[in-house]
Amino acid sequence: MGDVAISNYNIVTLPVAQLRPSEEIELERAQMLAQVIAEEGRWTQPILVECSQSVIMDGHHRHFCATTLNLSFVPCVVLSYDDPNLDVTYWRDSTPVDVEQIIKAGLSGDLMKSKTTRHRLHVQLPSCSVDLNELK
Repeated sequence: MGDVAISNYNIVTLPVAQLRPSEEIELERAQMLAQVIAEEGRWTQPILVECSQSVIMDGHHRHFCATTLNLSFVPCVVLSYDDPNLDVTYWRDSTPVDVEQIIKAGLSGDLMKSKTTRHRLHVQLPSCSVDLNELK
């Protein structure tokens, strides 16, 4: 793929309660991540969110962290599944995923197993560093 270009995507702050998970999480991993974020006192990586239904594309463990840390808001990058920079495949192989399955899981609450889907952008997301107190 070569050099990854910096994207022109914007980070927006969304209510945690608005976000809809589509996959389960690995609880132990998520708890460790929440501890790291709490110790650092800063939120440094945005969650990828689908634009029309607020289904989480990437960042299920970070969503758990936001909930655990009693945050009201979280930095996100909002995308469409039609975005030409986005590839959505299964983790186990590079087969494309039917994105309707992801949306359905997010809307129904009937979650897919952890690490079922892999959302990759061909551009680098903007970085962020937000004090956790600003997100409460």
